[in-house]
Amino acid sequence: MVVGLLMAATAVFTVSPVTAAAAPANVAPAPGCTTSGVREGLVACVRLGLSAPASVRTAAATAAIPEGCGNGNWANMSRFVMCKSGGGLYQVIVAQGGEVVGEIAFNFSSTVTMQARDLRWTQSFEYAPVRAWGVLGSPTLLSAPDCMFYCSIVGGNPPTGWALSNLSGTATFTSPRLPGQYWGSRSDWGFWFVNPIAVNQVTNTLWTNYPGHRCDDVLPGGTAGCVNQDFIPTLEVPESRYPLYAFHIRNAINTTNLPSQLTRTTNSATIDANRNTSCPTGTNYPRPTGYTCDEYPFASTTQGAAANPAGFTFDFNTKRLGKLDCQVPWLTEHRSTTNRGYSTCMIPSAQNSLGGSDLQSFFLDNRVIDRDKFNVHA
Repeated sequence: MVVGLLMAATAVFTVSPVTAAAAPANVAPAPGCTTSGVREGLVACVRLGLSAPASVRTAAATAAIPEGCGNGNWANMSRFVMCKSGGGLYQVIVAQGGEVVGEIAFNFSSTVTMQARDLRWTQSFEYAPVRAWGVLGSPTLLSAPDCMFYCSIVGGNPPTGWALSNLSGTATFTSPRLPGQYWGSRSDWGFWFVNPIAVNQVTNTLWTNYPGHRCDDVLPGGTAGCVNQDFIPTLEVPESRYPLYAFHIRNAINTTNLPSQLTRTTNSATIDANRNTSCPTGTNYPRPTGYTCDEYPFASTTQGAAANPAGFTFDFNTKRLGKLDCQVPWLTEHRSTTNRGYSTCMIPSAQNSLGGSDLQSFFLDNRVIDRDKFNVHA
């Protein structure tokens, strides 16, 4: 009988006889693995969640699993990437007596990568055996991508091969476009084992159980695309790019505890109301030459000025930038007793325009649509 042996010290797989002394003692069938209904012969069984820890992965397996990839659960790696890793056992069990005579411990991972301006996404599948012993026969791993909800497969190379080798592949999916709407889409990946040595040559199918993501065609100024809606993106506002603009936002958040997590609105009436409240126009609301009015929270959020009871402004005294006056005479300067609501400050026009442009680009690049949350860091 042909058996498989994985050398623990390397990622090299060899085929050789395995003596009874080389097998672990008293190995029990994995929970749920049973030989019920089979009178004689060998039974194959596969279960997830029972593999060797990540510390004993082969070098190839480690490389295939991105850092931070969720162990047993899908992890939100970014706005456009989700990943899951896990492990399992493939066992060969004697029908009479239930003795485990062979076993493969394996790891797997799957990564879904979406695109900000495209309704296509990819899902990968990586398989790597960690250790093996005993009577295994000639186990083959087969796998296949599947479209579970509102999508179709447009290409791919599902991995199939000897179960004692590292295997990987990807598939590309796309979703039909729904103009002016947003919707959920979900792909998945299944894998199973086939082995002529077993009475049940084909095992049950295991699934990565990808939960799905959001696609939309409602982003103002953008094309249709898909995102991981559970990952909240962060808008970075670097002082090196626009010193006073960033300084105003940072002080509004850190000094007065205005929220650093905001919710976008695309409602034009709400946006206008926010701007008219924070930066009203007319002779009583002057703009210094070369400056424009900046508000925080942004007018394009539900936390904007119109949703707050009162506003304030700043008179900064900084070490690097010197004394800075926001030049907003119609609002009270911030004090410790300020009724915190929104902040207004006059910012050099070029900096304010660049900050507004970056905010719109951030919305596009991260597909932040109406009612989506995002973080602000300045």
